[in-house]
Amino acid sequence: MSVRLIYIDESYDASKFCLSAIVIRHSEWNTCFELVLEHRRKLKRDYGIFLRKEIHATEFVAGRGKISDRLIGKWERSRIFLGLLELTASLPKVLCFNVCLDSTNHEDPQMAAWDRLLNRIERTLLEFERREIPERRTLTDEAVIGMQTERAESLRIRLNDYSARGLIVADEGREHDITKALRKMKVYNPIPSQFGAWPNGQTTQNITTRRILEDPVFKPSFQSYFIQLADCIAFSLLKREVAPTSNIQKYRINKMFDDTVTGICYKPASPKDPLGIVRA
Repeated sequence: MSVRLIYIDESYDASKFCLSAIVIRHSEWNTCFELVLEHRRKLKRDYGIFLRKEIHATEFVAGRGKISDRLIGKWERSRIFLGLLELTASLPKVLCFNVCLDSTNHEDPQMAAWDRLLNRIERTLLEFERREIPERRTLTDEAVIGMQTERAESLRIRLNDYSARGLIVADEGREHDITKALRKMKVYNPIPSQFGAWPNGQTTQNITTRRILEDPVFKPSFQSYFIQLADCIAFSLLKREVAPTSNIQKYRINKMFDDTVTGICYKPASPKDPLGIVRA
């Protein structure tokens, strides 16, 4: 089984709601964590930023909050923020999913964004299986030539036992609503056809989420460096999508999403958008 740890956080204002997910493969988790921890240690050495203090993008970029043993100006904070985005983009085999909705178009933009994101994650895990399993079968058939039947069957079982699964880890807040929504999606999840109707003639099809494991795990964001990085991406996306204030423009915060994380955005999540950002 191949498990992805999916770290999610949000950023929003009156007009836009952004939800971002960092996806880390289980086999790369330790390496990713060590890289992030070393980066935080460097921030401690260079700027005095406390290792156990949350870097919350909105507060941090605005210059608020005591996060260090010294004064850190807005210019330095903007460079630190840029470095966190660059760090995220450099993590091995990391992927990023993004949702950006017009808040006025949704009664509850947060839950609408979660619905979009969870469905994209489920569909992506399914696509991973569709691509990987046939390739494994082909390689197995080539590898077992000349092998004894028992050994060949053992190899087939081991190599073809592949499932792509995901575990959600998110910041605290609305735990009940999000958990309830995901549980419902495991049983009833009507998806409209992008072509107007499915092959059976129905406008929607019940495509349940079977590849997202268990209920989401909720943690205070100060306890998870990865949730904090997801927050940084969501904030940089928000500032990309809304008219910048003078300070945001001065420090180029509105340009940082494009400058750093576009290479890890999972573009098939929304083929209509160049970066795969889900917008409806």
